[in-house]
Amino acid sequence: MKRIVILGSTGSIGCNTLAVIRRFPDRFKVVGLSGHSRVGLLRKQTAEFKPEVVTLTGAVVSDRAALAKKGFGERTKLLFGTNGLRRMLFCPEVDLVVLAIPGTDSLMPAFWAVESGANLALASKEALVMAGSLLTDKAKKSGVQIIPLDSEHNAIFQIVSAFPKRSIKKIYLTASGGPFWQKKKGKMSLEDVLAHPVWKMGRKITVDSATMVNKALEIIEAHYLFGLPPKKIGVLIHPQVAVHGMVEFDDGFTIANLSAPDMRLSIASGLFWPEKPPANSVSTSLCLEDLGKLTFHRPTHRQFPALTLAYRILEKGGSYPVRFSVANEEAVNAFLNGLIEFEEILPLVKKVMAKETPSSRLTLAEVLKISEETRQLTRFLLGIPVNASGSFSQ
Repeated sequence: MKRIVILGSTGSIGCNTLAVIRRFPDRFKVVGLSGHSRVGLLRKQTAEFKPEVVTLTGAVVSDRAALAKKGFGERTKLLFGTNGLRRMLFCPEVDLVVLAIPGTDSLMPAFWAVESGANLALASKEALVMAGSLLTDKAKKSGVQIIPLDSEHNAIFQIVSAFPKRSIKKIYLTASGGPFWQKKKGKMSLEDVLAHPVWKMGRKITVDSATMVNKALEIIEAHYLFGLPPKKIGVLIHPQVAVHGMVEFDDGFTIANLSAPDMRLSIASGLFWPEKPPANSVSTSLCLEDLGKLTFHRPTHRQFPALTLAYRILEKGGSYPVRFSVANEEAVNAFLNGLIEFEEILPLVKKVMAKETPSSRLTLAEVLKISEETRQLTRFLLGIPVNASGSFSQ
């Protein structure tokens, strides 16, 4: 039985992961769960799956005693904060860590997971974007496999794993185009931005999909995951969301991975790796005749300048990916809090990055330092004071 820790179990990816695990109680044992602010949902998950350890990262010190008294079950140990996350990852005999903590908060848990010796099922792009070489090198030295859970990267991962001896000419990540594909540009309301045509995701990643920063992050992530130069990573707009990734090989063949747009499929692939998921792991199936046709479009810089920015960031390297990831997270938070308009997100990110100077390969300590500097700079440009907890003060 595979012993699993899920970091971010109350979010979209975490809930879908538990939905897959629920179907296979004889194959998986949940030994650890973590959540941030959805305490009620985390308590329900604990009651059902009975993990050995639960960690709450959003509880302030004054709330901890009350939460501890309410309890999460007599056999479940309750921990708090980032120190709790780290302790939980070193539970005895953890086989797989599912990292579904959104945004830049996923960085250190990714390193702790690799240090623990467990394989890492990664749904959080920012960890690889900010410290890709450091994380992949550490995984290789530790003998840890990083298994991508994003539908696009998981599609490429499956193809490359199935044909390990073939030489890759180019990979293609697909994108739905987001809520504004082929729509006239104008002022975008929060409701418009969060109305993704296909996927049901968290607010931050949904905004990233609308700006196409999500795909920009995926380009950078693919560079580190598959060890490919930027010129071998392409993006195609594919509104039907049936093809999630394609690999073009040097022998002239291109192999595509098709499935229904259901995150449980790639999650099941990650949970069962290196085995193939059973036929009944997810009930969703793809009906091509209902789609009628599959179309692909090459994105232009005018439509999606974030994609062009991703290739420039990879070319410059150093601290640029860190600045990009953190500045974007702060800009999206500002938009979600009504402090800036949707159209101001990417210009703000570029403004922050314009203050950057090239740097060589970074240490993890330097990544953390640059991350905090970037966060403070972005908030300064936004005119946002920072309180003691580091969150927006309004």
